[in-house]
Amino acid sequence: MFKEIIKEICNELNIKYTILSKDWIIKLEKDNEVRYLTGNKFDLNGHAIGNILDDKYAFYEILKNINIPVCLHRIIYHKNNNQSYAIGCNTEEYILNCFNEFHNDVVIKPNKGSMGIGVHHITNKDELINITNNLLINNYSISICPYYHIKNEYRVIVLDNEIKLIYKKINPIVIGDGKSTLKELLIKFNYNYYIDKDVLNIIPNKNEIITHDFHFNLSKGSIATIDIDYDTKEKICQLALEVSKKVGITFASIDIIETTNNELLVLEANSGVTINKATNFIPNGYNVAKEIYKEAILRMFDK
Repeated sequence: MFKEIIKEICNELNIKYTILSKDWIIKLEKDNEVRYLTGNKFDLNGHAIGNILDDKYAFYEILKNINIPVCLHRIIYHKNNNQSYAIGCNTEEYILNCFNEFHNDVVIKPNKGSMGIGVHHITNKDELINITNNLLINNYSISICPYYHIKNEYRVIVLDNEIKLIYKKINPIVIGDGKSTLKELLIKFNYNYYIDKDVLNIIPNKNEIITHDFHFNLSKGSIATIDIDYDTKEKICQLALEVSKKVGITFASIDIIETTNNELLVLEANSGVTINKATNFIPNGYNVAKEIYKEAILRMFDK
Protein backbone atom coordinates (compact mmCIF):
# COMPACT_ATOMS: atom_id res chain seq x y z
CA MET A 1 0.00 0.00 0.00
CA PHE A 2 2.92 2.38 0.68
CA LYS A 3 3.90 2.56 -2.97
CA GLU A 4 0.31 3.14 -4.05
CA ILE A 5 -0.05 6.03 -1.60
CA ILE A 6 3.18 7.62 -2.86
CA LYS A 7 2.04 7.33 -6.48
CA GLU A 8 -1.30 8.91 -5.64
CA ILE A 9 0.42 11.81 -3.84
CA CYS A 10 2.80 12.37 -6.74
CA ASN A 11 -0.05 12.51 -9.23
CA GLU A 12 -1.85 15.07 -7.10
CA LEU A 13 1.27 17.22 -6.65
CA ASN A 14 2.44 16.92 -10.25
CA ILE A 15 5.60 15.12 -9.21
CA LYS A 16 7.14 12.69 -11.66
CA TYR A 17 7.97 9.35 -10.06
CA THR A 18 10.13 6.48 -11.30
CA ILE A 19 10.27 3.08 -9.59
CA LEU A 20 13.82 1.72 -9.56
CA SER A 21 15.95 -1.05 -8.07
CA LYS A 22 13.24 -3.72 -7.85
CA ASP A 23 10.76 -1.32 -6.17
CA TRP A 24 13.25 -0.35 -3.45
CA ILE A 25 13.86 3.18 -4.76
CA ILE A 26 11.30 5.76 -5.84
CA LYS A 27 12.83 8.68 -7.71
CA LEU A 28 10.82 11.91 -7.40
CA GLU A 29 11.26 14.87 -9.79
CA LYS A 30 9.69 18.30 -9.49
CA ASP A 31 10.83 21.68 -10.91
CA ASN A 32 14.17 20.21 -12.02
CA GLU A 33 14.89 18.93 -8.52
CA VAL A 34 15.33 15.26 -7.65
CA ARG A 35 14.62 13.50 -4.36
CA TYR A 36 14.60 9.82 -3.43
CA LEU A 37 12.67 7.41 -1.25
CA THR A 38 14.48 4.19 -0.32
CA GLY A 39 12.15 1.57 1.05
CA ASN A 40 10.04 3.53 3.53
CA LYS A 41 12.76 6.11 4.24
CA PHE A 42 12.25 9.72 3.17
CA ASP A 43 15.14 12.01 2.27
CA LEU A 44 14.73 14.17 5.38
CA ASN A 45 17.01 12.99 8.19
CA GLY A 46 20.74 13.46 7.80
CA HIS A 47 22.70 10.32 6.99
CA ALA A 48 24.27 10.13 10.46
CA ILE A 49 20.91 10.63 12.21
CA GLY A 50 19.36 7.93 10.04
CA ASN A 51 22.09 5.48 11.03
CA ILE A 52 21.60 6.29 14.71
CA LEU A 53 17.83 5.82 14.53
CA ASP A 54 18.19 2.45 12.84
CA ASP A 55 20.75 1.06 15.30
CA LYS A 56 19.03 0.17 18.57
CA TYR A 57 22.18 0.26 20.71
CA ALA A 58 23.45 3.49 19.14
CA PHE A 59 20.08 5.16 19.73
CA TYR A 60 20.13 3.98 23.35
CA GLU A 61 23.60 5.48 23.84
CA ILE A 62 22.50 8.83 22.39
CA LEU A 63 19.42 9.04 24.64
CA LYS A 64 21.37 7.95 27.70
CA ASN A 65 23.96 10.66 26.96
CA ILE A 66 21.29 13.39 26.93
CA ASN A 67 19.45 12.02 29.98
CA ILE A 68 16.25 10.87 28.29
CA PRO A 69 14.59 7.85 29.95
CA VAL A 70 15.30 4.85 27.73
CA CYS A 71 15.23 1.05 27.94
CA LEU A 72 18.64 -0.30 28.90
CA HIS A 73 20.68 -1.94 26.13
CA ARG A 74 24.04 -3.73 26.26
CA ILE A 75 25.82 -4.52 23.02
CA ILE A 76 27.16 -7.96 22.07
CA TYR A 77 29.68 -8.67 19.28
CA HIS A 78 30.72 -11.94 17.67
CA LYS A 79 33.40 -13.80 19.60
CA ASN A 80 35.72 -13.58 16.57
CA ASN A 81 35.49 -9.79 16.43
CA ASN A 82 38.87 -8.75 17.81
CA GLN A 83 38.54 -5.03 17.13
CA SER A 84 39.32 -2.85 20.14
CA TYR A 85 35.69 -1.66 20.47
CA ALA A 86 34.46 -5.26 20.73
CA ILE A 87 36.87 -6.45 23.41
CA GLY A 88 34.97 -7.17 26.59
CA CYS A 89 31.61 -7.34 24.80
CA ASN A 90 32.23 -10.49 22.78
CA THR A 91 32.63 -13.29 25.32
CA GLU A 92 30.27 -15.84 26.78
CA GLU A 93 31.29 -14.67 30.25
CA TYR A 94 30.16 -11.13 29.42
CA ILE A 95 26.83 -12.37 28.08
CA LEU A 96 26.18 -14.49 31.18
CA ASN A 97 27.14 -11.59 33.44
CA CYS A 98 24.51 -9.45 31.71
CA PHE A 99 22.00 -12.27 32.06
CA ASN A 100 22.71 -12.48 35.79
CA GLU A 101 22.56 -8.69 36.19
CA PHE A 102 19.14 -8.67 34.50
CA HIS A 103 17.81 -11.39 36.85
CA ASN A 104 17.83 -14.17 34.25
CA ASP A 105 15.03 -12.48 32.31
CA VAL A 106 16.18 -10.77 29.11
CA VAL A 107 15.34 -9.79 25.56
CA ILE A 108 17.86 -10.41 22.78
CA LYS A 109 17.52 -8.57 19.46
CA PRO A 110 19.51 -7.49 16.39
CA ASN A 111 20.61 -3.87 16.60
CA LYS A 112 19.51 -3.29 13.04
CA GLY A 113 16.17 -4.97 12.62
CA SER A 114 12.45 -4.36 12.28
CA MET A 115 9.05 -6.02 12.61
CA GLY A 116 10.17 -7.96 15.68
CA ILE A 117 12.34 -10.27 13.56
CA GLY A 118 14.99 -11.95 15.67
CA VAL A 119 13.62 -10.57 18.95
CA HIS A 120 13.60 -13.23 21.69
CA HIS A 121 12.48 -13.28 25.33
CA ILE A 122 14.84 -15.61 27.19
CA THR A 123 14.93 -16.95 30.75
CA ASN A 124 17.31 -19.90 30.23
CA LYS A 125 21.08 -19.46 29.92
CA ASP A 126 21.59 -22.36 27.50
CA GLU A 127 18.90 -20.95 25.22
CA LEU A 128 20.52 -17.53 25.62
CA ILE A 129 23.90 -18.70 24.37
CA ASN A 130 22.39 -20.70 21.52
CA ILE A 131 20.17 -17.87 20.24
CA THR A 132 22.94 -15.29 20.68
CA ASN A 133 25.32 -17.37 18.57
CA ASN A 134 22.66 -17.90 15.90
CA LEU A 135 21.79 -14.19 15.71
CA LEU A 136 25.45 -13.22 15.41
CA ILE A 137 25.82 -15.35 12.28
CA ASN A 138 23.83 -12.80 10.28
CA ASN A 139 24.11 -9.67 12.46
CA TYR A 140 27.19 -7.57 13.10
CA SER A 141 25.99 -6.81 16.62
CA ILE A 142 23.00 -7.50 18.84
CA SER A 143 21.65 -6.10 22.11
CA ILE A 144 20.76 -7.76 25.38
CA CYS A 145 18.18 -5.91 27.48
CA PRO A 146 16.34 -6.57 30.71
CA TYR A 147 12.81 -7.82 30.12
CA TYR A 148 10.42 -4.97 30.91
CA HIS A 149 6.91 -5.76 32.06
CA ILE A 150 5.01 -3.64 29.58
CA LYS A 151 1.48 -2.43 30.14
CA ASN A 152 1.24 -0.54 26.86
CA GLU A 153 3.44 0.35 23.92
CA TYR A 154 2.94 3.49 21.85
CA ARG A 155 4.18 4.64 18.45
CA VAL A 156 4.59 8.35 17.76
CA ILE A 157 5.17 9.79 14.29
CA VAL A 158 7.06 13.08 14.38
CA LEU A 159 7.74 15.48 11.50
CA ASP A 160 9.56 18.78 11.98
CA ASN A 161 9.11 18.52 15.75
CA GLU A 162 5.35 18.11 15.46
CA ILE A 163 3.33 15.06 16.46
CA LYS A 164 1.54 13.77 13.38
CA LEU A 165 0.12 10.55 14.80
CA ILE A 166 0.15 8.59 18.05
CA TYR A 167 -1.35 5.16 18.54
CA LYS A 168 -1.25 2.40 21.13
CA LYS A 169 -0.19 -1.11 20.16
CA ILE A 170 -2.02 -3.97 21.86
CA ASN A 171 -0.40 -7.39 21.77
CA PRO A 172 -2.51 -10.54 21.31
CA ILE A 173 -3.90 -11.34 24.74
CA VAL A 174 -7.13 -13.36 24.87
CA ILE A 175 -9.40 -14.60 27.66
CA GLY A 176 -10.82 -18.08 27.43
CA ASP A 177 -14.54 -18.79 27.61
CA GLY A 178 -14.18 -22.55 28.07
CA LYS A 179 -15.71 -23.22 24.65
CA SER A 180 -13.75 -21.40 21.93
CA THR A 181 -10.41 -22.63 20.62
CA LEU A 182 -7.36 -20.42 20.91
CA LYS A 183 -7.51 -19.73 17.19
CA GLU A 184 -11.17 -18.71 17.38
CA LEU A 185 -10.32 -16.27 20.17
CA LEU A 186 -7.37 -14.87 18.23
CA ILE A 187 -9.49 -14.44 15.10
CA LYS A 188 -11.90 -12.33 17.14
CA PHE A 189 -8.92 -10.29 18.32
CA ASN A 190 -7.38 -9.73 14.86
CA TYR A 191 -9.26 -11.45 12.06
CA ASN A 192 -7.09 -10.45 9.11
CA TYR A 193 -3.89 -11.65 10.75
CA TYR A 194 -4.98 -14.89 12.41
CA ILE A 195 -7.46 -16.27 9.90
CA ASP A 196 -4.68 -18.01 7.97
CA LYS A 197 -2.26 -18.66 10.85
CA ASP A 198 -1.52 -22.04 12.41
CA VAL A 199 -2.28 -21.85 16.12
CA LEU A 200 -1.98 -24.45 18.89
CA ASN A 201 -5.22 -26.45 18.91
CA ILE A 202 -6.35 -25.92 22.49
CA ILE A 203 -9.47 -24.66 24.27
CA PRO A 204 -8.43 -22.26 27.04
CA ASN A 205 -10.27 -22.58 30.32
CA LYS A 206 -12.93 -20.04 31.20
CA ASN A 207 -11.32 -16.75 32.29
CA GLU A 208 -7.86 -18.12 31.47
CA ILE A 209 -5.66 -15.29 30.16
CA ILE A 210 -3.27 -16.23 27.37
CA THR A 211 -0.61 -13.92 25.96
CA HIS A 212 -0.13 -15.48 22.55
CA ASP A 213 2.88 -13.31 21.66
CA PHE A 214 4.91 -10.93 23.83
CA HIS A 215 5.75 -8.78 20.78
CA PHE A 216 3.78 -5.57 20.23
CA ASN A 217 4.52 -5.55 16.50
CA LEU A 218 1.54 -5.14 14.18
CA SER A 219 3.41 -7.44 11.80
CA LYS A 220 3.13 -10.19 14.44
CA GLY A 221 -0.59 -9.93 15.14
CA SER A 222 -0.94 -6.97 17.48
CA ILE A 223 -3.59 -4.34 16.85
CA ALA A 224 -3.57 -0.53 17.12
CA THR A 225 -5.89 2.05 18.62
CA ILE A 226 -5.85 5.83 18.96
CA ASP A 227 -7.94 5.56 22.14
CA ILE A 228 -5.42 6.86 24.69
CA ASP A 229 -6.31 8.75 27.84
CA TYR A 230 -5.49 12.45 27.72
CA ASP A 231 -2.89 12.61 30.50
CA THR A 232 -0.92 9.63 29.19
CA LYS A 233 -1.06 10.98 25.65
CA GLU A 234 0.29 14.35 26.79
CA LYS A 235 3.21 12.72 28.61
CA ILE A 236 4.06 10.50 25.65
CA CYS A 237 3.93 13.38 23.19
CA GLN A 238 6.12 15.50 25.47
CA LEU A 239 8.71 12.70 25.70
CA ALA A 240 8.66 12.05 21.94
CA LEU A 241 9.14 15.74 21.16
CA GLU A 242 12.03 15.92 23.62
CA VAL A 243 13.67 13.06 21.74
CA SER A 244 12.99 14.66 18.36
CA LYS A 245 14.37 18.07 19.33
CA LYS A 246 17.42 16.93 21.29
CA VAL A 247 18.49 14.24 18.82
CA GLY A 248 17.79 16.38 15.75
CA ILE A 249 15.19 14.19 14.07
CA THR A 250 13.21 15.50 11.11
CA PHE A 251 10.94 12.54 10.32
CA ALA A 252 10.72 9.27 12.22
CA SER A 253 8.61 6.96 14.34
CA ILE A 254 9.44 6.72 18.03
CA ASP A 255 8.34 3.77 20.17
CA ILE A 256 7.66 4.39 23.86
CA ILE A 257 6.68 1.80 26.47
CA GLU A 258 4.59 2.23 29.60
CA THR A 259 5.64 -0.31 32.22
CA THR A 260 3.39 -1.90 34.80
CA ASN A 261 5.02 0.54 37.24
CA ASN A 262 3.66 3.41 35.10
CA GLU A 263 7.14 4.42 33.96
CA LEU A 264 7.52 5.81 30.42
CA LEU A 265 10.68 4.75 28.59
CA VAL A 266 11.79 5.20 25.00
CA LEU A 267 12.24 1.78 23.43
CA GLU A 268 13.58 2.55 19.95
CA ALA A 269 13.05 4.64 16.84
CA ASN A 270 12.89 4.07 13.10
CA SER A 271 14.01 6.38 10.31
CA GLY A 272 11.67 4.51 8.00
CA VAL A 273 8.10 5.56 8.74
CA THR A 274 5.62 2.75 8.10
CA ILE A 275 1.96 3.46 8.83
CA ASN A 276 0.50 0.84 6.47
CA LYS A 277 -0.60 -1.77 8.99
CA ALA A 278 -1.88 0.79 11.48
CA THR A 279 -4.30 2.18 8.87
CA ASN A 280 -6.43 -0.94 9.30
CA PHE A 281 -7.25 0.10 12.88
CA ILE A 282 -7.28 3.91 12.67
CA PRO A 283 -10.45 5.74 11.61
CA ASN A 284 -9.94 7.07 8.06
CA GLY A 285 -6.51 5.46 8.30
CA TYR A 286 -5.62 5.56 4.61
CA ASN A 287 -6.12 9.31 4.41
CA VAL A 288 -4.29 9.86 7.70
CA ALA A 289 -1.25 8.05 6.30
CA LYS A 290 -1.56 9.84 2.98
CA GLU A 291 -1.58 13.29 4.56
CA ILE A 292 1.49 12.51 6.66
CA TYR A 293 3.39 11.16 3.66
CA LYS A 294 2.29 14.10 1.52
CA GLU A 295 3.60 16.58 4.07
CA ALA A 296 6.90 14.66 4.22
CA ILE A 297 7.30 14.74 0.44
CA LEU A 298 6.56 18.46 0.29
CA ARG A 299 9.11 18.96 3.06
CA MET A 300 11.68 17.04 0.97
CA PHE A 301 11.35 19.53 -1.89
CA ASP A 302 11.31 22.47 0.51
CA LYS A 303 14.77 21.73 1.91
